[in-house]
Amino acid sequence: MIQRLQKRPGVLTLIIVSGVAGCFLAMGTTAQVAPGDGLAAIQVRMAQLENELHKARAIRDIKRLQYSYAHYAELGLWFDLGDLFATNGVAHYAQGDFRGPESLRKFYLQELGRGQLGLAEGRIYPHIMIQPVVTVAADGRTARGRWHVIAMLGSYGGSASWAGVVYENRYVFEDGVWKISELSYNSQYSGRYSPPGLILSKWDLPYHFTAQSVGVPVANSDLTAPANLASMSFEVLQQRWGELARGAQQLRDETDVLNLQHGYGYYFDQKMWDAVANLFAGDGTLELGLRGVYAGKDQIRRALITFDGEGLDGDEVNDHLQLATVVHIAPDGRTAKARGVELSVSGLKGKGGRWEEGIFENEYVKQNGIWKIHSVHYYPRVITDYELGWAKDAKPAPGPSVEFPPNRPATEAYATYPKMHYPRFHYANRVTGLPVQYPSGIAATAAGLGSTLGSSSIAAVASPPKNAKEFTMRLTELERQINSSVAYDAAENLVNAYGYYLDDSRLDSLQGLFSNTPDRLSLPNAESALTVHQTVQPVINIAPDGRSATIRARVLKVGGKAGQLASGTYEGRAINRSGAWKLQSLTLKQTWSSAFNQWMPAVERRR
Repeated sequence: MIQRLQKRPGVLTLIIVSGVAGCFLAMGTTAQVAPGDGLAAIQVRMAQLENELHKARAIRDIKRLQYSYAHYAELGLWFDLGDLFATNGVAHYAQGDFRGPESLRKFYLQELGRGQLGLAEGRIYPHIMIQPVVTVAADGRTARGRWHVIAMLGSYGGSASWAGVVYENRYVFEDGVWKISELSYNSQYSGRYSPPGLILSKWDLPYHFTAQSVGVPVANSDLTAPANLASMSFEVLQQRWGELARGAQQLRDETDVLNLQHGYGYYFDQKMWDAVANLFAGDGTLELGLRGVYAGKDQIRRALITFDGEGLDGDEVNDHLQLATVVHIAPDGRTAKARGVELSVSGLKGKGGRWEEGIFENEYVKQNGIWKIHSVHYYPRVITDYELGWAKDAKPAPGPSVEFPPNRPATEAYATYPKMHYPRFHYANRVTGLPVQYPSGIAATAAGLGSTLGSSSIAAVASPPKNAKEFTMRLTELERQINSSVAYDAAENLVNAYGYYLDDSRLDSLQGLFSNTPDRLSLPNAESALTVHQTVQPVINIAPDGRSATIRARVLKVGGKAGQLASGTYEGRAINRSGAWKLQSLTLKQTWSSAFNQWMPAVERRR
């Protein structure tokens, strides 16, 4: 029997749901001293905002949970994968239905791991989770999510293939953490890398959202006044305000770090090295594979020019997709870490190209209220010729430059595919709070998030409100901050739902995503109807008034009988209409297209 002791994660989770009165009773029974009138209304409003904060956090927690599923699968960490499920959680796979963490650990180990923890050398298994549409129920205890998966399958000297999957999942808040309660695996496309070919399934799956609901990711709920209002002291309210302020700030910080990391990828695409370097702190470092460590903005900029030149050639592709980004903000609010996948395709038309997939474990620092990259540590997993694919070709990671040597040698020595390496997680298992379990001989991660993110001190907030009037003003500002964080997820839902509806040729649903019917909205023509529109890597900026947002997202299209790829970017705008977010505009700029295994990309003019 595969067993694993569980403990609660070492992260304080604040939740106010339907049982608000019980939570208030636990806070104490001191006599109420009210500095000013209107305290009862403040108490009710505080409970409402705590409830909304819990649901706003839930969206991010669920995304971290599902992205972690992908990260564990890629490295064959089967025990941690099974631990992500609820006590009675069920997964529906092609091999059958499996219920509960114990059953799933056995299935993953025996069927996917072939009896071993981790992956055998020569095997490739990225399951890159993308395109979330997540909605949280009014009670804050259940949620649903739709996802795409890009899978790279096969082995060196054996076979190579792509696969696409749609997940329609359910989640439950159990034992103080979010878990997968039901996972539904639905094959969407698959194809051998060589000879080329693509099989697209009829996926027309039921949606858990509508065009009207997708822009409201957290359902509203009405809370009645707690029965023990008179027992709440003003000091306790001040304490709860501080917890609420820290939670709202943490969400804002996470949004900023996500935008920072995803923006880094867009600048990298265009070889805008000055812009890339300016994202780093003054003492920031860059470590790309085995090239060594470059320290300081000037060294980073010069290193990137040395590696890849400056500016794109007219017939050049240099896409670096930032995917499945898992962000954790330190308790002190001054530093953060993120893990994600980088999938890149690069080359010159007529001269050859290559695929590369790897993992990044980056660190960030907040300076004068602005988040900056403190370190990029990228681990290439597989590097292969575009036309040959990973069954026939595997390139080593480049070593240190002779022309411009690094400031320090690489921090780790390792080999890339077909060899196996396990970049360490900066965080513990999302559900159990225990260290990630690697194959024998691989050191474990730290036991909890707090010990991996630097200082355990709590982030400072402004001095608490001193009277009821000031309380009202502060709560209004906190409400704006929480709504702004939810707006990020609403905008991501909208652009991702656009891709799903486009896949299914649902014109009415597409139109329903917009505040007004767009002038040039159309469906794919018959020849390209079987096309998957995968939207990833959003950079979403919410306006100060919280009423509008700008959106930049990448699209990777897959389709055609021979397996055609096309890449581009969406530029758009969303607005808030009566509490629901809608798209106002969305424009596609295609950058290149090519067959799966024939490097002759049609490169569009870039701006």
